[in-house]
Amino acid sequence: MPVTFCKFVFADDVSKRFIEDAISSAIFLAGYAFDKERASLDAAYAVADDPPRCLIDVSTKVGSYIAEELSNTFTRLRGDRSFEIYQVDHWKL
Repeated sequence: MPVTFCKFVFADDVSKRFIEDAISSAIFLAGYAFDKERASLDAAYAVADDPPRCLIDVSTKVGSYIAEELSNTFTRLRGDRSFEIYQVDHWKL
């Protein structure tokens, strides 16, 4: 069964705003990799805090791209210990 969602759980000092900005940047880049309309339509995510976390629908190529870009962004800016990724099969933060 293919993975449907990626759940990112971030270090406690990561703000919800930082996560949202990083996802927005990843969606912006997806617009160039695919096209703006497809990126907008296929981008599905949710962000929550306490603990800081997000859920990204990776059932599409756009969603997978966004999750990869988010992972790359946090690795470059905050280090690979600033988050954990879980593969989940249901939409639950």
